[in-house]
Amino acid sequence: MKHKKGVNDAPGTPNYDLMQLAIKSLTKRIYPNIVNVDADIWANPSCPEEEGVTMGCRTMLGKDRHGLVGPGGRGNIAPTTMNLVYLGIKNGICLGEREKADIPGFFRDLDALMLDAEKALLDRYEWICSQKAKSGYFMYQNGTMKNTLGRKLKPEEEVRECMKHNTLAIGYIGIAEACKAMFGHTHAKDKEAYDFALKVVTRINEFAKEAADRNDLNFSCYATPAESTCHTLRKKLVEKFGILPGITDRDYITNSHHVPVYEKVSIFKKLELEAPFAKLANGGYISYVELESTVVKNQEAIAKIIKYAMELGISYLAFNFPIDTCLSCGYSGEIDADNCPMCKADKIERLRRVTGYLTTDYHKFNKGKIAEVEDRVKHSKYTEEDLF
Repeated sequence: MKHKKGVNDAPGTPNYDLMQLAIKSLTKRIYPNIVNVDADIWANPSCPEEEGVTMGCRTMLGKDRHGLVGPGGRGNIAPTTMNLVYLGIKNGICLGEREKADIPGFFRDLDALMLDAEKALLDRYEWICSQKAKSGYFMYQNGTMKNTLGRKLKPEEEVRECMKHNTLAIGYIGIAEACKAMFGHTHAKDKEAYDFALKVVTRINEFAKEAADRNDLNFSCYATPAESTCHTLRKKLVEKFGILPGITDRDYITNSHHVPVYEKVSIFKKLELEAPFAKLANGGYISYVELESTVVKNQEAIAKIIKYAMELGISYLAFNFPIDTCLSCGYSGEIDADNCPMCKADKIERLRRVTGYLTTDYHKFNKGKIAEVEDRVKHSKYTEEDLF
């Protein structure tokens, strides 16, 4: 649901009633998420197609340096993800090899890693561009692939002229664990670590702009959702460094720059901590708050959280809460026990926002995502506002 000042943000605006229906919907089934059309990432659009829009669970499509062609399609065609935890371990204090983090060393390694990411994206881009329009039959058939004049491509034409409008995303994972490895604290608990985390994502944002100018393509800074990568990259780290407390001792790495799911922070503090990153992750980002099922029945409270997040400049907001359903009697709510409180059956479907979508019981996801879901704290339980 798009949120825009003067359109649906307050009583008396033309579409305020639609925003209230959206809030009613999300208090029952989590969706829709809220897109902040007034966020910096989408400021001053040159045409309707450049207004705030997301793709999938968090990808954002901003300005196109080549200009959009009529109703042609766009997307994030080639994301890649950098494991920042590895750089943190290498340059931090966690291995006992130094008393103070090597911050210059971290940024040297980061620059080298980003060059690798740029090359990987360009290699993938060239491969995609070498394909014929008929290779993407659905897009070809529906006319979303057009040439520079807006004409629908013919089956044997290459798709290069279409692909240049799309985004190449330089993604990152594990800011929290990287900070823990560097300084002994995550960025949610320590001012030095937090300032460092912002500098890291700022540098990735700057590099994306440099890569865009070098290659005349739409490179972006991407807060990777890490659906299976959170577990895969953690396994790689354990193979190389073993179990490091607070770094590799969980079955997952924290998504992008998120405040770790286990940190006991309040709703508003979590939003405050993550808001500055929203201005940097122009290729995709989401900020969510975890609530109790009983809390989300209060639509007025949800509206206040949305208003606060929009004022902070959060570009994409989501709410999480448990949706448990008894498959025998249909009872729905948060079921803490193994059996339904109504009919005592043990066939319980437990839906959680795991990868951005509500698809299936969270136990059917990979080991890392299951562990992450079970570590989550409810931000609605906490009121402390000053962490450092």
